[in-house]
Amino acid sequence: MGQKVKKFNRLLFQWYVKNHRVLPWRKTRNPYRILVSEIMLQQTPVARVLPKYAEFLKKFPAIKTLASKTLGEVLRVWSGLGYNRRAKYIWECAQEICSKHRGIFPRERAVLQTLPGVGPSTAAALEAFAFGRDEPMIDTNVRRVLCRVFFGGRAISDRALRDFARTLIPQGRGKDWNWAMMDIGALLCGARRHCLECPFGRLHGVVTPFQYKKPASRFCDSTRFYRGKVLASLASAGFRGREVSRLRRETGLHRRRLSAILSSLKKEQLVREKGEYVILP
Repeated sequence: MGQKVKKFNRLLFQWYVKNHRVLPWRKTRNPYRILVSEIMLQQTPVARVLPKYAEFLKKFPAIKTLASKTLGEVLRVWSGLGYNRRAKYIWECAQEICSKHRGIFPRERAVLQTLPGVGPSTAAALEAFAFGRDEPMIDTNVRRVLCRVFFGGRAISDRALRDFARTLIPQGRGKDWNWAMMDIGALLCGARRHCLECPFGRLHGVVTPFQYKKPASRFCDSTRFYRGKVLASLASAGFRGREVSRLRRETGLHRRRLSAILSSLKKEQLVREKGEYVILP
């Protein structure tokens, strides 16, 4: 295994030198900016994140700036990116870091993972990219690469895969190793594979197929689709909000289904009602 690991890393870095992506969040070690990018990138393609990342940081350039704003202001800037609960997570992180940690990001993994919306992968990204630690960041594409090359396509638990990946990282190169793995996973080893271009085929002739993601459910007409439509309408409505009757017309939803969607949004504190109007918090 030792020789295979050495060859794997050599092929990985050779490929990365020629094919790496140039992304704005790779030019900073500011943990706030890295947190924003990582949460935005959850289930959202890079191309969609790039303009929103720039817009978000222009509006909220520092964590204390973000913490001083209302959730409604944050949701208005976030509008169009989807999965709006993530905007609430970032805002809540800012509130907690400023109130409990005097505006300074905690560095301990256990503490990082207590922050809203920060799971093992986001915590690992902060450790690697902000704090310079040799910690693997395992996303779906990285998982796919490792399982195809080292485990014959078998699914491996997150903890076991993270422990294994940690043994692959050359000392002091955690940041570059993670970026290289993320790039090769996204560009060559995604749902549409490019196996003929993959450098790891040279390790043992072929790279084993591996299916990890469940088939995507139909987005149009889904609850998530209509939640997004409601929040986008409210974001463009200003501080007065929208009448429920107008939201029904805009979404085309039956009264009962719209009521259920509004109830879920209120439960998550993403909207509130004011008489006949629904507004952002």
